[in-house]
Amino acid sequence: MNDKPNKLVLIPILVILFVMIGYQYICPAGSQSCHFRTADKLRGIGALSTQYPTIDDLYRDPELEEDSPPKFISKFNFTERDLMRHVDFNIKGDDVIVFLHIQKTGGTTFGRHLVRNIRLEQPCDCKLGQKKCNCHRPGKDESWLFSRFSTGWSCGLHADWTELTSCVPVIMGKKQAQKRKRAQKRRGSDNEVYSALRLFRSPQMSGRLLNCVYFFRNFYYITMLRDPVSRYLSEWKHVQRGATWKTSLHMCDGRAPTPDELPACYPGDDWSGVMLRDFMACPHNLVFGDCVCGVLCRSNE
Repeated sequence: MNDKPNKLVLIPILVILFVMIGYQYICPAGSQSCHFRTADKLRGIGALSTQYPTIDDLYRDPELEEDSPPKFISKFNFTERDLMRHVDFNIKGDDVIVFLHIQKTGGTTFGRHLVRNIRLEQPCDCKLGQKKCNCHRPGKDESWLFSRFSTGWSCGLHADWTELTSCVPVIMGKKQAQKRKRAQKRRGSDNEVYSALRLFRSPQMSGRLLNCVYFFRNFYYITMLRDPVSRYLSEWKHVQRGATWKTSLHMCDGRAPTPDELPACYPGDDWSGVMLRDFMACPHNLVFGDCVCGVLCRSNE
């Protein structure tokens, strides 16, 4: 007489277990295939809470997270006109893109995209094991891109705006002049321009003449920006790990700064293990501004 009630209780238990097993099969843990209104509301709340950077966001380093999926969170009110500007870049002509790589802004990842992931008539030639790629114009043996991964650090490690604008035309002019000179030698003739260059003993005068003769070009300078607090903390962590950027030239007005003009913030080879308060306390720390022309080139400001 007591078996029948027990069977009646067992049936709903079996039904519940069946439904639970079926749900786990259709919607496994972590799956995005099942959406409910409650979950959508929770996601909406989560989106609002991520408008401001957290401590983890401030310490996150985009240079070290190159394999992570990008997260685009708009915190600035850029207009459509700002974001959709049209530039008539003539890759077959004389236009050049110059990438100003500010450290700790994700520039390494962006620089690799420039040489690997742009659909071009003649893509950049990137050989395995080589850091630099050949980004030639269609049908020409000259580069349309001046960047770390195409021309290397030709103007110094992480050259700033002042360094690039004075260095890039001269560097590209010299390369072009060398190519033309080799071509002239192969043809067994000379050129009046090179004869004129030999009259100038000063490398600066030669560079300026090269720029005038060979480079009636449009230089398009581009860069990557990052939240300044996040970038500051990222550079501190990078220096704490042993980075120095000692090979940076800091050229301004044709010369590098003296030790008195740009004193070191630390003794020894690097600043490994530096605490944040000590990092912030050094008034000569270039994290506050990489251009030293406030000291060297006041007349040019």
